[in-house]
Amino acid sequence: MNPVQQKHLYSIDVLRGLVALLVCLYHFTGGFFPEDHVLRHFFSRGYLGVEVFFVISGLVIPMAMERMQYTRSRAGNFLLRRLLRIEPPYWCSIALIFIADYFAKFSRHYADKRIDWDAGQLISHVFHFNDLLDIPWYKGVYWSLAIEVQYYLLMALIFPLIRYGKSRISWCVLFAFCMGRWLDADMWVWYYGCHFATGTVLYYYGAGHINGKWATGMLGICFLLTYWCFDIYHLTAVVLSALFIAGLRTAWQPLVFLGKLSYSFYLIHVQVGWFAMDLLIRSYPEGNRTFFLALSIALTLVASHVFYLYIERPSHRWSQRLASHRRSDRANAGPVASV
Repeated sequence: MNPVQQKHLYSIDVLRGLVALLVCLYHFTGGFFPEDHVLRHFFSRGYLGVEVFFVISGLVIPMAMERMQYTRSRAGNFLLRRLLRIEPPYWCSIALIFIADYFAKFSRHYADKRIDWDAGQLISHVFHFNDLLDIPWYKGVYWSLAIEVQYYLLMALIFPLIRYGKSRISWCVLFAFCMGRWLDADMWVWYYGCHFATGTVLYYYGAGHINGKWATGMLGICFLLTYWCFDIYHLTAVVLSALFIAGLRTAWQPLVFLGKLSYSFYLIHVQVGWFAMDLLIRSYPEGNRTFFLALSIALTLVASHVFYLYIERPSHRWSQRLASHRRSDRANAGPVASV
């Protein structure tokens, strides 16, 4: 069986874990290691992990929509379920920024690094409007969540048009999506259309809507457009992520576990790990930074596990409960409700 067709996609869990760690290492080494350090050089392209997350979303969101038998009449239900999964952890991660800032005042190292609270900036975070209003994010990673939310809104509109992959409409919509890069507006979802479209082609193949030849041809077009619209680095990230999703057949449990925590890890690695590493370096400027890096990542993993258990997992349950209620309502209402 094609790995994309399996009920649970362990390759995606593993990939999520890898790219979350890659983004973390990019931030930590870029922020605390000298320019000529081997680790900083090695992880200098770690920012591309965010684009890999977009490829993953391009696969899993259409798959989830097909499983729920999505129609436009169910757009509200779909959007609410997705937002219930991502927004409460996101809001709690923002709260964590202010909690860390409060405790930072007790350290002599942070007397000049306090956060200025601003109601307008906070409201713009809640609605993901920062880039649109040119308002700084509290943490740089939050920009990608704005793109994800836009993707959910876009898919709620266009999924019925692109659902099966072989129609001319599907091709035209995906091609136009890929061309969004040339609008030169990276605050909009279509700027990353090549990445999402690659995941969508994997969805077509995994769902059985297209055969291997069609999938190869469509992926080839996505890859060419990625190179044309971006560069060799983005192309490499997209190609490797597609091969990884389609080819991995082994569930590496440590990375599957990290993949489960990846969203929590991504949200709070700056609040926890960056803060810890910064404090260690300020307190012990001659200390071993590689050791500080390992210690900070370990601390972030522990904090992410706690955050997942008490914040993210309950959000998943709320989303699943909404889906269960929806199925129950349809069953009780009879055939008319399923139209």
